[in-house]
Amino acid sequence: MTEFDPVRHKAATAVFKLAVKTLESGMHRTLNREPKGTGWVDCKGVGEGFKCKPAKVREAIEYFKIAYEVFPDIVALNQIALAHGMIGEEEQALDYFGRMKQQAQLENNDAYIHASDAGLERCN
Repeated sequence: MTEFDPVRHKAATAVFKLAVKTLESGMHRTLNREPKGTGWVDCKGVGEGFKCKPAKVREAIEYFKIAYEVFPDIVALNQIALAHGMIGEEEQALDYFGRMKQQAQLENNDAYIHASDAGLERCN
């Protein structure tokens, strides 16, 4: 484990928040109405009624990756894996769930070990 760096953590948090906003703008719950505009597709593995814009999800993935490079927080790995799965990129999702599991084991983080196992199982 590396030493906690508050400056890098703050910078990564800012990028992570941008990633979350980007992801939110590319998702829509469609039980009662269709989203406005074009480019919406059904999400994979997130439940009935969710649609997303794959281009926006991929943009969010890139921001999550930058946040992880700046400060390697396991939450970013989880978001990357989930986003890849949402747009049907199973291989990439498997890769990031595997990375998440390795980091969770190093950190002795049971919650993320179980989350990565669930993600790996869902993608297989």
